[in-house]
Amino acid sequence: MTTTALDVKELPTFEEDIFTLDVKDYIVPESEQEKRENKSLEIGHELMDDIKKNKDSFYKFNKIIKYPESIPFNSNPNWFRRPYGAVGTVNQRASLAFVAKLILDRFGFTHITLDSIFDEIVTKHYRFWKLRYRDKKLCMPEATVEGLKADFPEDEQIQACNSLDEIFTVAGTPVGIGESPFFLDNLIFSICSWYNIPIYPYEETRIHEANEILENLKIGCPVPLRVSTEIYLGDPRPHEDYYVTLYGLDGEKAYVVDSRREHLSGVRPIQIDTLLEAMTNDPDSVFAWDMYPLFKPDEFIYSS
Repeated sequence: MTTTALDVKELPTFEEDIFTLDVKDYIVPESEQEKRENKSLEIGHELMDDIKKNKDSFYKFNKIIKYPESIPFNSNPNWFRRPYGAVGTVNQRASLAFVAKLILDRFGFTHITLDSIFDEIVTKHYRFWKLRYRDKKLCMPEATVEGLKADFPEDEQIQACNSLDEIFTVAGTPVGIGESPFFLDNLIFSICSWYNIPIYPYEETRIHEANEILENLKIGCPVPLRVSTEIYLGDPRPHEDYYVTLYGLDGEKAYVVDSRREHLSGVRPIQIDTLLEAMTNDPDSVFAWDMYPLFKPDEFIYSS
């Protein structure tokens, strides 16, 4: 396929050309994991510093792009109680999956179901959890005696257990600790690869500067964001990471599509200051994703 006629309303006519959801597994060699985590931190700190320096530019911007025709909600009874990995349910924890669905739908891939996205996140190890009395981050799709013993080879208490109940007694029950932001990087990379758009994951799938957020909105490109639950939801209790999608600014408020906002038709107006604070509250978790190359592929390829 060429990158000169990207029409997100048209689906391919041949079955072999239909995009399939096959995102790279979260688990990579340790050296690659360290490299991408460092790159993520570096980009996040760049963005945080630039937002603080250029906050006024958000108040000068005035554009709200077209909202999606269909917004998926976590309260939908089709998946409300669906288990989401080793702990929690879709209703409680799957905000990243709903953002991914908006991305896929925006590019015409409506044949990719939410069920398949949930499965992809869980089976490809992007769903994180831990045992309550242990610090190690886990990502296996379900808790098993064999799997936990393999992950804790030097933990004598766990090694002495013969059942999950015994393990949970000594090490605590599973506790959710989030969805990996790298899923969206690899999803954007996968879509770009399908369109033959050259792009480097992490470096070129993340937004580095405040102005890039506005540039995306200018061309009608929504911007996925990670936000602090304490600031965004107004709840100081510990939560997992929370993800929303920015669709515009009107000089006073930001407008985000939020899978938990069914009573507001999925769109939440929020004070710009509050959104920026929610984005930058944790210096090590400042994430915004760049889909500019998919909206302007020729311009991106030329500039690259």
